Amino acid sequence: MSVRPVGWSFAGVLAVLAVAGSGCAPKAPRTSPAGARLGEMHKVVTEQASFVLYLPAGWKASETAQAGYRILEVADAGGAAEARLITGVSPAGPNLTGLARLLFGAFGRSYPDLRLVRELRSPDGRRLAVDGTYTDPHRGPREFRSWLTLAGSDFVFSAAIAPAGGLGDAKANLLRILANVRVTKGTRFAAAGGPAGIAPLRPYRLRDGSASFQIPAGWRVLEMGRGQFLAGDGNGGHTFLVASVDVLSPALRVRVPGVPVAPYMRPHQAWEFLSGQQGRLRHMRFLEVNPRPGIARELARGYTAGPVGAEDFLYTCEARNGRLQGYTLGICFGSRLGANWSFRHFTVLAPAGGFERFAPTFAAMLGSYRINGAWARSYIQQGMARLHQMQQQTAERVARNAEEIHATMQAACDERSRSQDYLDYQRTNFIRGQQDWVSDMEGGTVYHTDSWGTQNTTTDERWEGQPFDYVNYVNYTGKNPKYNEQMTAIDSRELWEQHIRGQ
Repeated sequence: MSVRPVGWSFAGVLAVLAVAGSGCAPKAPRTSPAGARLGEMHKVVTEQASFVLYLPAGWKASETAQAGYRILEVADAGGAAEARLITGVSPAGPNLTGLARLLFGAFGRSYPDLRLVRELRSPDGRRLAVDGTYTDPHRGPREFRSWLTLAGSDFVFSAAIAPAGGLGDAKANLLRILANVRVTKGTRFAAAGGPAGIAPLRPYRLRDGSASFQIPAGWRVLEMGRGQFLAGDGNGGHTFLVASVDVLSPALRVRVPGVPVAPYMRPHQAWEFLSGQQGRLRHMRFLEVNPRPGIARELARGYTAGPVGAEDFLYTCEARNGRLQGYTLGICFGSRLGANWSFRHFTVLAPAGGFERFAPTFAAMLGSYRINGAWARSYIQQGMARLHQMQQQTAERVARNAEEIHATMQAACDERSRSQDYLDYQRTNFIRGQQDWVSDMEGGTVYHTDSWGTQNTTTDERWEGQPFDYVNYVNYTGKNPKYNEQMTAIDSRELWEQHIRGQ
């Protein structure tokens, strides 16, 4: 494979692969041999608890994070022997060659004399081993062996690095460390990381005194009177909106400029219709619609002229600035004669990919909304009884949504953890030159093959020497040593879940 530098910067990967003086690798060369035998190992958890590994005394490990991936750096006391592990989401997608070019292209721009001397690719095209050399300005000539594994768009890159001519001695120690690294967090994450929190809020009061609420610093407010407003971050991405719309019934057979005409609708239908009429939100897709009969009954006690319907709903839609996700509590107030009706709503919107993280802030903003007492009394006379209670219920609903979102994200994180376990299994097998096989004739018995031979993991029977030793499929081909059967290699997550994970 000819891996050439390309014009793309892999953010922090360049620094991780290329900059050796990163806190865990001092610039001064060590005096003891890089291949010195490892002593007693002790457990190490990195700063952000993304990695758990075992290191001998004097070795150091550090962790860094960039958008889409995490990086582990390990080095001995003098910085002669080093190891790198990067796990994350491939910016090249499920393209092993493309990802390799991005990684080594970034590395080559820092070390112009980078030379890749050997490449080994697995038959399934998901694993790649690359050897190379380069010159470090502080440590002199270096050589490395690296491994790249790709499953879908998730990747793991690991490398063992040592002074030129010393990799053979250091490799066993470095591989032992790499093979026992445990990744405790999923790969798909934001660089900022951390749990979602509530942004600092500042109070805001409408000029007519009809309502007050809290919004983040820097947000702008467009006041629309009578407790209505549009607040946003100025970029059209995050929005807090309280408004009402009057609608005429088509039975009147009249049209008034600027006033929509439609039959009485359920709140989520009204929101989709009126948003489309204004041309602001399009292609609305409802993720959930929840009737709120309790709110409707409470409002109906103070609004007796016609039917009242209340719903809250979560949805996605298209706006001028891209795909958005929103949450709305909508109330439809009918009239006794059916001549007209009105729709009042409390809405929060954010970019589709950032709604979950901003949900706690939205809950705090909705919960801060208050109607001025004197103005509220006047408005109650017009048919808006118990509006304060509605605001409280709205905040509680969004808060529950945030909890549900957290539970969903936790489930997704657990699934990513299982996926990472499988990636670790595949990477460890590749590094150690081993493979597991399953025998159908023996009812799913697992055979384990490594550089020394083949072992029945149920009976502990063992067969050594050719053709039973395994080094990257060179000798052992999966033939059952006891029966006339071609066993199946455990090289898929489905087989791994069925035969390996539960052991």
